[in-house]
Amino acid sequence: MNARYTHFSDANLLEIIRTDADRKAFEELYLRYFAPLFNYVYSRINDRFTSQEIVQELFVSIWQKRIDSNIQDCKSYLFSSAKKRIITHYRAEMSRQNRNTYWESARESSAETTYQDTLALDLQNRYHEALHLLPEKCRQVFTLSRQGISNRDVALELNISEKTVEQHITKALRILKVYLKEHLAYTLILINLF
Repeated sequence: MNARYTHFSDANLLEIIRTDADRKAFEELYLRYFAPLFNYVYSRINDRFTSQEIVQELFVSIWQKRIDSNIQDCKSYLFSSAKKRIITHYRAEMSRQNRNTYWESARESSAETTYQDTLALDLQNRYHEALHLLPEKCRQVFTLSRQGISNRDVALELNISEKTVEQHITKALRILKVYLKEHLAYTLILINLF
């Protein structure tokens, strides 16, 4: 713990983090709230790894969005954000279970369609679902870049900088990677079933 910041209020820490990108102030905020947030999430999910991952992602999000941050009540914001992430986690779990059910029924009726076709179709569907998760500008940049248009030409067409184009592509790839990583697990399951 950094003694310099121990007596600062949450609001002061957030302001220092926002204006100075001070990692020590962020560390103090993290140390104040990690354990209570972890316990809160763990009490809802009952999985240590997932709980820790949710809390870590929450703090990463705060750091990444620090410049645009307008958090009024830190504690309320953190617990509210944790609650939203828990809900998102359960939705993802339900979706995963639904896909498992789908795969079971697809496996039983696979006499007409090979599992490669099913995997390709599922991957294509998941890819399009993931594209729709991207913010509009990010989706535009990514789609144009995948059509073979150079970053420079994308930047000119959308009237943004090349650096912004690169950032949008990086963000899109990160989101797609997370969203599509589950597909690999299902591929391995299907291969083992046949």
